[in-house]
This record gives sequence, structure tokens and C-alpha cells, in this order.
Amino acid sequence: MRYAKRFWVICMSLICVMSSTACGKKNTEETKNIVYEFGDSQITYGEYYIYGKTIEEDYQKTYGNGVWDLEMDTENGNRTLREITIEDIIENINRVRVLVHQAEDMNISLSDSERADIENAAETFYNGLTQADLKESEITKELVKQVMEENAIAKKVYNQKIAEYDFEISEEEARMTTFYDMVFECYSVDKDGSVKEYTDEKKATQLEKANEALSSLAQDENVTYQDIVDKYKLKYSNSYTMAKAEMVEEYGESVADKILAMEDGEVSTVIQSQYGYHIFKMMKSNDEELTKKNKEEIIARKQKEYFSGVYEDWFKDYDSHFNMEEDVNMDLANKFPFAEEK
Repeated sequence: MRYAKRFWVICMSLICVMSSTACGKKNTEETKNIVYEFGDSQITYGEYYIYGKTIEEDYQKTYGNGVWDLEMDTENGNRTLREITIEDIIENINRVRVLVHQAEDMNISLSDSERADIENAAETFYNGLTQADLKESEITKELVKQVMEENAIAKKVYNQKIAEYDFEISEEEARMTTFYDMVFECYSVDKDGSVKEYTDEKKATQLEKANEALSSLAQDENVTYQDIVDKYKLKYSNSYTMAKAEMVEEYGESVADKILAMEDGEVSTVIQSQYGYHIFKMMKSNDEELTKKNKEEIIARKQKEYFSGVYEDWFKDYDSHFNMEEDVNMDLANKFPFAEEK
């Protein structure tokens, strides 16, 4: 069932970056299989189970079967990965619902070939379920197909919406620069982690050492940076690759501008920052491969930020009163048989 899983994970991962009948809560036999209501939909245990199976398999491939009892520190205190994942499943279902609701207004639908591919993937997914899965969830082939179609439509809605977001990323913003930083620090760190600034006298000594080191580098081409590090017992010297925003955050705008003005192979004068005195050497002023990757990451982040605002408005329009704690039948949601409990 590799093809079906791959198709399914791709759809769901795009929605993360970021099906059924009438509403009305009833304590009747026909609603016993309803995990929760969202907008004008009722989310059945079968649908919830399909999402759960995909996440379960994906996580276990990465972390192993014992992952579900692992505790993680969250804003709401320590919680198990199982608890977090159940909320993720619900949020994923809701995202798909909200995005599918926008599809008609955006003139988005699936082509015949897309539907045929989904039908094949749904068949494979369904055939990969065990008898225990089917008995537990009452999943049908038609439901699997429906869920996959909804995810495919939601993916198209997402892609079309972020394509409408017009913004530019300058080369300077994306530029990734690699440099070596020899720092003659003007602070110490105690065993308890507290930072103590050097006295003015000790700072002056560090400045003398930095100027002496710079002179050595200029006068003797055989002197290496490692020689300087070893001679002066420099603790924090290293090479770094950073974008401008990271440099500004690390060193301050004035120092960042001086680094960015350097050419490949150039050695700076002694430059002061909040950490002490630095001698920089420019290794690569513009790493084209890393710059391209960083530009893609910046674009993806900006698209995600843009879409988050759009999605929040769509969500409120679809169901402004949904509350996970109050509206979800957690007894039913917790029935999902994560692998180690089988």
C-alpha cells in the first residue's frame, strides 16, 4: 500500500502547514459513531480512523512503536504524543473541511484523471487495512475515496490561494554568507550559567591581543586561524553561515553591515560587538546553493503566514463556535487503536 500512503501523506502534509450529513446533537443510535460536529458536517469515527491510520504509520516509521507514550513539554504542560496526535487529527480534518468549502467559489474541482488516480489509491489503501481495522472503524471503500478526494481538493485550494499572494524576496534578504569569526571575548560564564562582563582593564587587554593577532595574520601568511585560536585560547571562534537577519540578531546591525561588505578571502579589522572584539574572514560572501534554499524557505514561511490569516477567517465563517474540548467525543476519539495497544 505504498502508493496510497504516499499520496495520502503528501496531501495531508500540505494541509498541515497550515465527511457527512446534517448537524444537531442527538443521543440516538444513529449518532453513536459521530466523533464531533463541525459546521454542517458530522465527522464519523470511520473518517477519523482513516486520518489516524495515516499519521500512526508515518510516526511509527520515524520513531518506532513506543512513541505514543512519550511525554512532550507543551504550552498546556506535559502531554503524551498520543494526546497531541489526536488533536492534530481533528485539526487536519477541520482544515480539509474548511478548504473544501471554499473550492466551489474558487472554481476548483478534480479532473477525471485525478479522480481515477484517487480511486486506485483508495482501493490500495482499503485493501491494506486489516480485518481488525475494518471491524473497529466500519470504513468503506467509498469513504476512503471521499476522504482522499477532499484532501486533493483542499491541496488545490491551498496552492491556488498562496499563488495569489504577491511578494518578492530580495537577493540580499535571502543571501547566505559563510565567514570565520575569531572572537576575543569580553565576558565569562560561571558554572551556574550567569554571565559576567570583564573589567575595563581586562577588556583593554583583549583589544591588545586582537590587534596583535591581526598584525600576525597580516605579516606572516603562514599564520593560520587555528594558530591564533590556540595561542590566545579563544573559546568561541568558529565558522558560521548566516543570512543577514541572523547576523543582525547575533551581532547587531552595524557589525552585520561590515561583514556583508567584505569580499571573499578578505580579513576585517578588529571589530567590536557586545561579545568582545572580532576578526572576521569572509569565506563565501554568497553561497548560491544555500541562498537558493533559504529563499525557498523564506517564501514558504511567508506563504504559511499569509495563509494562516486567510484560514482563520475561513474557519470562523465555517464554524465560529467550534470548541475541541466541548464538542469532541473524546471517549470515541481515544478509541483509536495506536499500534502498541493492539
